[in-house]
Amino acid sequence: MSERRSVIATIVALGCTAALAAQSAQIAPRPAGTAVLEGRVMHVNTPVVRATVTLDASDGRSKREAVTDENGRFQFDRLPAGRFLLMASKQGWVSSHYGSPRPGRPPGAPVMVADGARVTVQIPIVPGSVIAGTIVDDKGRPLPRQFPWLLESRLVGDRRVIARVRFPLDVGFFERSTDDRGEFRLFGLPPGTYYLVVSPSIASARVTTADEVRWASQPAGSAAPAAGPLVGYAPLYFPGTTDPGAAQAIVVGPGEVKEGLTFRVSPAPVARVAGLVQRPDGTPAERVTVTLTPLETRVSLEGATRTSASGADGRFTMQNIAPGAYRLSARASSAVAAAPAPAPAGPPGGPPPRGPGGAAPVFDLWGDREVTVSGQDIENVAIALAPAASISGRLVFNGTTAKPPDDLSQIRLQAIATEALAQVQAGAGGGYAAAATVGNVQADGTFRVIGLPPDRYAVVASWPGMRSANGASGWWLTTVQVGARDLGDAPIDVRANTEVTEVTITFSDRIGAIEGQLTDAAARPAPEYYIIAFPADRSAWTTTSRRAVPPVRPGTDGRFRVNGLLPGDYYLAVVTAIDQEEGSDPAFLEAILPSAIKITVAAGETRRQDLKIGR
Repeated sequence: MSERRSVIATIVALGCTAALAAQSAQIAPRPAGTAVLEGRVMHVNTPVVRATVTLDASDGRSKREAVTDENGRFQFDRLPAGRFLLMASKQGWVSSHYGSPRPGRPPGAPVMVADGARVTVQIPIVPGSVIAGTIVDDKGRPLPRQFPWLLESRLVGDRRVIARVRFPLDVGFFERSTDDRGEFRLFGLPPGTYYLVVSPSIASARVTTADEVRWASQPAGSAAPAAGPLVGYAPLYFPGTTDPGAAQAIVVGPGEVKEGLTFRVSPAPVARVAGLVQRPDGTPAERVTVTLTPLETRVSLEGATRTSASGADGRFTMQNIAPGAYRLSARASSAVAAAPAPAPAGPPGGPPPRGPGGAAPVFDLWGDREVTVSGQDIENVAIALAPAASISGRLVFNGTTAKPPDDLSQIRLQAIATEALAQVQAGAGGGYAAAATVGNVQADGTFRVIGLPPDRYAVVASWPGMRSANGASGWWLTTVQVGARDLGDAPIDVRANTEVTEVTITFSDRIGAIEGQLTDAAARPAPEYYIIAFPADRSAWTTTSRRAVPPVRPGTDGRFRVNGLLPGDYYLAVVTAIDQEEGSDPAFLEAILPSAIKITVAAGETRRQDLKIGR
């Protein structure tokens, strides 16, 4: 998340060439050396006094701290040669990782220190930003004890949603309840673009109608009128809308205080949704978890998904459902007639099933219905269960030096539901684990993944010893085919209650890399930049792409290496800053494309490409 686009650096390809005074307290034992790493912590041109600077060896061998003096200076002496990470922090300020252009956001750039060297650096740090305001009801009365949540925009797969912020634990003080005046103050925030949401902790209630008032004044025994509508509070987005697409962004700069915001929450008509779950033979499905999810995922929050367990008669009820279009879904086991379905961890319909031999039954039945809630109770929604969808096929290994596992059944194969991932990864909890269904792999490499809700599925695999510790050698999933059709980076489209067969998943031990050195116009190392390699194929610009690799930072010597490149064409670009999702964001990649160079990486090839920042 960033309030601005990263500045794109102009780069020049150099051709294929060979590449590659503070008080200090010891926290962990470290080897002694002869090098010194010193510097200053600064806010613009002002030294920051009594900031804590933490030094970490990149190999995890040592950790030290120093406190800056009145000139903002710090020093670490007797250091061994190596690569070190630096972080500056101070109460009320945003922690800063040396080399990271975004306050509060790792990773930073490692500092290279040679034996006997004295290296000087400067760490910028900014005061925390503030978002403050008042939460009031539709009459303008303050609402105490409400918790405004801070959200950010995030790319999940090929979909952008707004979801809970995910900063390191030492950054910011975000979720504070309103006081007796309805006022809230979120402070210590990194600069950026935010959204606010509140789920009012106010019980729903029936509205008293004029007919009920007239009836109350009549003699006893007269027929009571119909009860008034039930109203409650759905999650509301600043400045007071139930539509996340209409949420207003709040932009704060470094140290900026944005206060005086008025967040108005209003009740909405809520309804009850009730129905019946039936097995394929028409009998009631007892103790089955029924899940209600919005049809369109534009936000990912706790509570966005609702669940209810069916009773012995197969019936279920959900209360206080806000207006909107939803999908009701249910999963169950055909093997055990009354097997309890545990509450889901996130994706529609419950947790991933266990394979044969597991203690729990496989939830291999699926059913769903769409409903539209508009304030009126909905009764007798029928959900008919049928055999759930499945994916089956075989694993193929094309190796030159690496050896496949002796027993392929030890491979953990997962189908990741990309639509469910968009619902849970960003804030509803669970991430990949909650959107994953584990398949059953046989010793001969044939596999079957069953119990799948309708979705678009990416497949991932892992096993002990799949890759080396440095990620430079091992096995990579390279292609997925359905029949004779190579899907490229596209997910497997799985429709409700269908079977997808003849899926071939191929692994290769020939993986590519790009390495080199980044220098500025004066031929000096340029460690302050990011280098990103991204696929030339625009269809692979998603967070679930197998060709997506994270951006890298050069060391202080300017040397870099991008690992994990599947064979194909890539663009190589240099930027001053990049957020986690921007490396797969089509808009961002299109913006940096004119300044990128194209490079082809063959299977198992390490391309050497030095880069130079243009004037």
